Amino acid sequence: MSIELWNRVAERLAEHGYMTGVERTVERVGSTGEVFTPSALVIEMLSCLDLELFAPGKSVLDPACGDGQFLVAAKWLKVYHHGMSVEEALGDIYGVDVMRDNVDLCRRRLGGGTVIMGDSLRPTRRLEGQTQEEWEQMVALFREASTSTYKKARTRKPKLRQAHGAGGSTNGGLNDKKPVVEIDLTSHEEPAPTLF
Repeated sequence: MSIELWNRVAERLAEHGYMTGVERTVERVGSTGEVFTPSALVIEMLSCLDLELFAPGKSVLDPACGDGQFLVAAKWLKVYHHGMSVEEALGDIYGVDVMRDNVDLCRRRLGGGTVIMGDSLRPTRRLEGQTQEEWEQMVALFREASTSTYKKARTRKPKLRQAHGAGGSTNGGLNDKKPVVEIDLTSHEEPAPTLF
Protein backbone atom coordinates (compact mmCIF):
# COMPACT_ATOMS: atom_id res chain seq x y z
CA MET A 1 0.00 0.00 0.00
CA SER A 2 1.72 3.03 -1.24
CA ILE A 3 1.66 6.45 0.32
CA GLU A 4 0.65 7.71 -3.12
CA LEU A 5 -2.58 5.68 -2.98
CA TRP A 6 -3.53 7.08 0.42
CA ASN A 7 -2.66 10.62 -0.69
CA ARG A 8 -4.99 10.27 -3.68
CA VAL A 9 -7.81 9.00 -1.47
CA ALA A 10 -7.15 11.83 1.03
CA GLU A 11 -7.36 14.37 -1.82
CA ARG A 12 -10.78 13.00 -2.77
CA LEU A 13 -11.97 13.22 0.84
CA ALA A 14 -10.66 16.82 1.04
CA GLU A 15 -12.99 17.84 -1.79
CA HIS A 16 -15.67 18.07 0.91
CA GLY A 17 -15.04 19.99 4.13
CA TYR A 18 -15.39 18.15 7.42
CA MET A 19 -19.06 18.12 8.54
CA THR A 20 -20.04 20.69 5.89
CA GLY A 21 -22.94 20.76 3.50
CA VAL A 22 -25.66 20.35 6.12
CA GLU A 23 -26.60 22.75 8.89
CA ARG A 24 -25.97 21.00 12.17
CA THR A 25 -27.30 22.89 15.14
CA VAL A 26 -26.25 22.12 18.69
CA GLU A 27 -29.73 20.66 19.27
CA ARG A 28 -29.46 18.40 16.22
CA VAL A 29 -26.01 17.13 17.15
CA GLY A 30 -27.25 16.53 20.69
CA SER A 31 -30.28 14.53 19.55
CA THR A 32 -28.64 12.57 16.72
CA GLY A 33 -25.11 12.19 18.06
CA GLU A 34 -23.74 13.34 14.70
CA VAL A 35 -20.00 13.56 14.90
CA PHE A 36 -18.37 12.44 11.68
CA THR A 37 -15.01 10.78 11.35
CA PRO A 38 -12.28 13.22 10.25
CA SER A 39 -10.59 12.40 6.94
CA ALA A 40 -7.18 11.73 8.51
CA LEU A 41 -8.73 9.15 10.86
CA VAL A 42 -10.62 7.51 7.98
CA ILE A 43 -7.32 7.12 6.09
CA GLU A 44 -5.53 5.83 9.19
CA MET A 45 -8.24 3.25 9.91
CA LEU A 46 -8.56 2.03 6.32
CA SER A 47 -4.81 1.77 5.89
CA CYS A 48 -4.84 -0.90 8.62
CA LEU A 49 -7.17 -3.13 6.59
CA ASP A 50 -6.37 -5.67 3.91
CA LEU A 51 -7.20 -3.89 0.64
CA GLU A 52 -8.67 -7.13 -0.72
CA LEU A 53 -11.73 -6.25 1.39
CA PHE A 54 -12.38 -3.61 -1.29
CA ALA A 55 -11.84 -5.90 -4.30
CA PRO A 56 -14.38 -6.04 -7.14
CA GLY A 57 -17.57 -7.75 -6.01
CA LYS A 58 -16.88 -7.13 -2.31
CA SER A 59 -19.73 -5.15 -0.77
CA VAL A 60 -19.08 -2.27 1.57
CA LEU A 61 -21.88 -1.26 3.93
CA ASP A 62 -21.87 1.70 6.28
CA PRO A 63 -24.99 1.33 8.48
CA ALA A 64 -24.64 4.90 9.82
CA CYS A 65 -23.01 6.59 6.83
CA GLY A 66 -23.56 10.26 7.67
CA ASP A 67 -22.10 12.33 4.85
CA GLY A 68 -20.23 9.33 3.45
CA GLN A 69 -16.66 9.71 4.70
CA PHE A 70 -15.93 5.96 4.74
CA LEU A 71 -17.95 5.22 1.62
CA VAL A 72 -16.18 7.90 -0.42
CA ALA A 73 -12.81 6.49 0.66
CA ALA A 74 -13.99 2.93 -0.15
CA LYS A 75 -15.13 4.06 -3.60
CA TRP A 76 -11.74 5.55 -4.45
CA LEU A 77 -9.87 2.53 -3.05
CA LYS A 78 -11.89 0.35 -5.40
CA VAL A 79 -11.14 2.68 -8.33
CA TYR A 80 -7.47 3.48 -7.66
CA HIS A 81 -6.21 0.22 -6.15
CA HIS A 82 -8.41 -2.34 -7.92
CA GLY A 83 -8.84 -0.54 -11.26
CA MET A 84 -12.63 -0.56 -11.12
CA SER A 85 -14.71 2.01 -12.96
CA VAL A 86 -16.64 4.48 -10.80
CA GLU A 87 -19.89 2.76 -11.80
CA GLU A 88 -18.54 -0.68 -10.84
CA ALA A 89 -17.31 0.65 -7.50
CA LEU A 90 -20.66 2.27 -6.74
CA GLY A 91 -22.37 -1.05 -7.44
CA ASP A 92 -20.57 -2.50 -4.39
CA ILE A 93 -21.23 0.41 -1.99
CA TYR A 94 -24.21 0.74 0.35
CA GLY A 95 -25.07 3.33 2.98
CA VAL A 96 -27.88 3.89 5.46
CA ASP A 97 -28.53 6.94 7.62
CA VAL A 98 -31.41 8.22 9.76
CA MET A 99 -31.20 11.79 8.44
CA ARG A 100 -32.56 12.71 4.98
CA ASP A 101 -30.03 15.49 4.39
CA ASN A 102 -27.12 13.16 5.22
CA VAL A 103 -28.45 10.56 2.76
CA ASP A 104 -28.76 13.18 0.03
CA LEU A 105 -25.31 14.63 0.76
CA CYS A 106 -23.72 11.17 0.82
CA ARG A 107 -25.28 10.37 -2.57
CA ARG A 108 -23.96 13.64 -4.01
CA ARG A 109 -20.47 13.01 -2.65
CA LEU A 110 -20.43 9.48 -4.05
CA GLY A 111 -21.95 10.51 -7.35
CA GLY A 112 -24.68 7.89 -6.98
CA GLY A 113 -24.76 4.54 -5.28
CA THR A 114 -27.24 2.83 -3.02
CA VAL A 115 -27.70 5.13 -0.05
CA ILE A 116 -31.04 5.02 1.70
CA MET A 117 -32.73 6.61 4.66
CA GLY A 118 -33.42 4.14 7.44
CA ASP A 119 -32.55 3.04 10.95
CA SER A 120 -30.08 0.15 10.84
CA LEU A 121 -30.75 -0.71 14.47
CA ARG A 122 -34.54 -0.75 14.01
CA PRO A 123 -35.07 -1.36 10.29
CA THR A 124 -38.88 -1.65 10.50
CA ARG A 125 -39.15 1.76 12.16
CA ARG A 126 -40.64 4.38 9.84
CA LEU A 127 -38.74 7.65 9.83
CA GLU A 128 -40.11 11.08 9.06
CA GLY A 129 -38.93 11.93 5.54
CA GLN A 130 -38.26 8.30 4.59
CA THR A 131 -39.87 7.24 1.31
CA GLN A 132 -42.06 4.16 1.10
CA GLU A 133 -39.48 2.60 -1.22
CA GLU A 134 -36.67 3.20 1.30
CA TRP A 135 -38.74 1.71 4.12
CA GLU A 136 -39.52 -1.36 2.00
CA GLN A 137 -35.82 -1.71 1.10
CA MET A 138 -34.84 -1.56 4.78
CA VAL A 139 -37.41 -4.17 5.79
CA ALA A 140 -36.48 -6.46 2.90
CA LEU A 141 -32.72 -6.10 3.36
CA PHE A 142 -32.74 -6.68 7.08
CA ARG A 143 -35.33 -9.47 6.92
CA GLU A 144 -33.17 -11.20 4.30
CA ALA A 145 -30.02 -10.67 6.36
CA SER A 146 -31.56 -11.91 9.61
CA THR A 147 -33.19 -14.89 7.90
CA SER A 148 -29.99 -15.96 6.16
CA THR A 149 -27.99 -15.47 9.36
CA TYR A 150 -30.53 -17.56 11.27
CA LYS A 151 -30.48 -20.30 8.64
CA LYS A 152 -26.68 -20.31 8.55
CA ALA A 153 -26.53 -20.53 12.34
CA ARG A 154 -28.93 -23.48 12.34
CA THR A 155 -27.38 -25.36 9.44
CA ARG A 156 -23.73 -24.70 10.20
CA LYS A 157 -22.42 -27.77 11.97
CA PRO A 158 -19.18 -27.50 13.90
CA LYS A 159 -16.46 -29.95 13.03
CA LEU A 160 -15.35 -31.83 16.10
CA ARG A 161 -12.03 -33.53 16.58
CA GLN A 162 -11.56 -35.51 19.70
CA ALA A 163 -8.26 -36.83 20.93
CA HIS A 164 -7.51 -38.53 24.21
CA GLY A 165 -4.40 -37.62 26.08
CA ALA A 166 -2.29 -40.69 26.53
CA GLY A 167 1.44 -40.80 26.71
CA GLY A 168 2.39 -38.06 24.24
CA SER A 169 0.10 -35.42 25.69
CA THR A 170 -2.24 -33.63 23.26
CA ASN A 171 -3.35 -31.06 25.76
CA GLY A 172 -0.17 -29.78 27.24
CA GLY A 173 0.03 -32.50 29.87
CA LEU A 174 -2.99 -31.26 31.80
CA ASN A 175 -5.68 -33.80 32.62
CA ASP A 176 -4.28 -36.36 30.20
CA LYS A 177 -7.22 -38.68 30.76
CA LYS A 178 -9.83 -36.13 29.64
CA PRO A 179 -10.61 -35.73 25.95
CA VAL A 180 -9.51 -32.66 24.08
CA VAL A 181 -12.24 -31.28 21.88
CA GLU A 182 -11.43 -28.82 19.13
CA ILE A 183 -14.32 -27.07 17.44
CA ASP A 184 -13.76 -25.64 13.98
CA LEU A 185 -16.45 -23.09 13.21
CA THR A 186 -14.75 -21.73 10.13
CA SER A 187 -17.02 -21.34 7.18
CA HIS A 188 -16.41 -21.51 3.49
CA GLU A 189 -19.40 -19.30 2.78
CA GLU A 190 -19.43 -15.91 1.10
CA PRO A 191 -17.73 -13.38 3.39
CA ALA A 192 -19.88 -10.70 4.96
CA PRO A 193 -19.67 -7.16 3.61
CA THR A 194 -17.13 -4.81 5.07
CA LEU A 195 -18.91 -2.72 7.70
CA PHE A 196 -17.90 0.67 9.02
